[in-house]
Amino acid sequence: MTVRRLQIPLLVLALGCSPDRLLDVSDIDVLDPSTLNTKGALPTLLAGTLSSFQIAFSGAGDLSNGGHEGMVNMSGLLADEYIHAETFPDRQGVDVRSIAPGNGSVKGVFFDLSQARAFADLTSSRYNTFDQGVDGHSETLSLAGYSYLMFAENFCSGVPFSTLTDDGVDFGQPQTRDEILAIALAKFDSALTFATANSNDELADLARVGRARTLLNQGQYAAAGSAVNTVPTGFVYAIQGSTNSARQNNGVWNYTVNFFGFSVPDAEGTNGIPFLSANDPRVPWEDTGEVGFDGETPYFMQGKYPVKESDTPLASGIEARLIEAEAALQAGNNTGFLSALNTLRQGAGMGSLTQPGTQAARVDLLFRERAFWLYLTGHRLSDLRRLVRQYGRAQDAVFPTGTYHKGGAYGSDVNFPVSSDERNNPNFESCIDRNP
Repeated sequence: MTVRRLQIPLLVLALGCSPDRLLDVSDIDVLDPSTLNTKGALPTLLAGTLSSFQIAFSGAGDLSNGGHEGMVNMSGLLADEYIHAETFPDRQGVDVRSIAPGNGSVKGVFFDLSQARAFADLTSSRYNTFDQGVDGHSETLSLAGYSYLMFAENFCSGVPFSTLTDDGVDFGQPQTRDEILAIALAKFDSALTFATANSNDELADLARVGRARTLLNQGQYAAAGSAVNTVPTGFVYAIQGSTNSARQNNGVWNYTVNFFGFSVPDAEGTNGIPFLSANDPRVPWEDTGEVGFDGETPYFMQGKYPVKESDTPLASGIEARLIEAEAALQAGNNTGFLSALNTLRQGAGMGSLTQPGTQAARVDLLFRERAFWLYLTGHRLSDLRRLVRQYGRAQDAVFPTGTYHKGGAYGSDVNFPVSSDERNNPNFESCIDRNP
């Protein structure tokens, strides 16, 4: 198993200056590209790319920028991986599926993901100029690909992507989901080309899994299955938390173990997976016997990320096998589909599944297995959307619906809107659509 170790302190070391000088800038949200326009700045840029991606993906433990919830937490809250057990109304709006563009938590994750995407693109452009094709370039391109992919999977259609230039900001035009997926795929293609040329198997597999995930979202099932057929099942590329600072803590740990904010649900809103009563070893949890931060919701704590330095998988060989299973199902190879699922289960010491009697039941089984294997890794919201968009399921038969556990009823949102702050961009007014 390979695990990417994210070492944020490298940023300080590479800059070759004191932490006090790092704070002596005119605008902490804007990095002047002209100050990093040398080959020697590439290690700094790569470290910054890794750091900003960690914040956007798995979140953090500090409270700046609204809390750094991360896409793993927020997408899990909108889907059925969490229920809201605290008092913050913006996060409750996500859980109840009624999200206004001015939602403060959405503003935070939109900003963090935008920053991760922009930093990765900037770093990639510098590698293009000074050291094209090296391992750092491949890794940066894959992280850029995942940043775009998370926009396509979790946000509405119509996200604009602005570019930081030496002269300022070049405001982007809104992009449809399909256009964003095409950008992500191109990033992964380039990352794979460079990693293969360098014989770097870990970075090649990272790009392969990213390509396949993008192809799944495009409905190209056979191509997705082929893209990962060489990825070993034991492969893992993970973003690692750290105890060095609250900003480097695992954000899932922070909002669950540390904060008692997001509780593990059991069949949330009728349609959700029974994450508690299934007692599945892939979703460890603890009945704390206490209530959440709100003082009223019984609190069931996730155990997948038990400490602040826990790893958060971004791409894995398990995901590769699940993609192959879906490709087999789409091709009518029901035997291969079930075999792929059972091989994974047997490798984990779990019992085998039996073949469902209908295609609809096989689809149910696939997405249930994906829900357990990929719990709290940022996949579930996209899977629910794909069930509606690609498999013809009704929205109210897939997403949590009915009476909300804190009163009232669930809304109808299936993705996040672009933050209202983006209206500073003269090219943007609102989402193109909020469809699955």
